[in-house]
Amino acid sequence: MIGHIAFSPVIISDGSQDWYGLGPISVLPELQRQGIGKALMREGLSILKRIGGKGCVLVGDPGYYERFGFRNYPELVYEGIPQEYVLALALGKQEARGVVTFHPAFGATE
Repeated sequence: MIGHIAFSPVIISDGSQDWYGLGPISVLPELQRQGIGKALMREGLSILKRIGGKGCVLVGDPGYYERFGFRNYPELVYEGIPQEYVLALALGKQEARGVVTFHPAFGATE
């Protein structure tokens, strides 16, 4: 395995359905900067659209994820994370608003 991307359903307090959280995405360090991460991201988002996903949210570096269309929505909040790192991409016309809750496994400390 040289790379990995994962999506999981998220809950948004406004009741938005079919939104997913992205993470983690990774590529072996010695193979980074060769387009593998970009390919994983594009194919992953394409699959989300095909299965009826309405949007994707993540916590990450805006400088990296904005190239894929992610942006900060001030009305979309992940509590405990600085707002500038909460990014989302609507895959249709529906924009989510409210508090995002990822699966409890993302809060694991061990």
